[in-house]
Amino acid sequence: MDLIYIQKLITMNLNQFLSSSLTNAWIKEPYLQLYIRKSTRLYNKQIYQCLDLANILVQTNYRGKGIFTKFLTRFEPLAFSLNKTIFVESILNYNLKNFFLKSGYILDPQSSDFSPCVFKFKEQTNVKN
Repeated sequence: MDLIYIQKLITMNLNQFLSSSLTNAWIKEPYLQLYIRKSTRLYNKQIYQCLDLANILVQTNYRGKGIFTKFLTRFEPLAFSLNKTIFVESILNYNLKNFFLKSGYILDPQSSDFSPCVFKFKEQTNVKN
C-alpha cells in the first residue's frame, strides 16, 4: 500500500480511536502508522473481544530502534484495561514473529505457517494452547 495514500487516511492517534465508536482506523503515533481494528475472535472454542493490529508501518529511518516495542509497552496495558485481547494478523516478518512469541503471544492454531497470527490475552494463565 502506498505510504502517501495511508498518510491521507490517518486522522487520529490511539487514544482517539479507542474512545471512538469506529471499528477500524489508520492511526498515527510518532514514527509509526498502524491499522487497528476492534473485533470478535474465536480461540480455543471461546469468544474474545479483540484489538487487532493488522498493518504496522515503522518509518524506514526508525526501524530497529524500538519504536514498535515502545508502542506495545503502552498499547498492551491499555488494551487489557479495556478487557481486550490483542490479535496480530498475518505476520510476514520472521523476526517479528519470534519477537511476539518471546513477548508472551500465542500462535493462532488456525493461521498458516506462511503468515502466522498471534494472540495475547490479559491473563495468559487461563488460556490453553
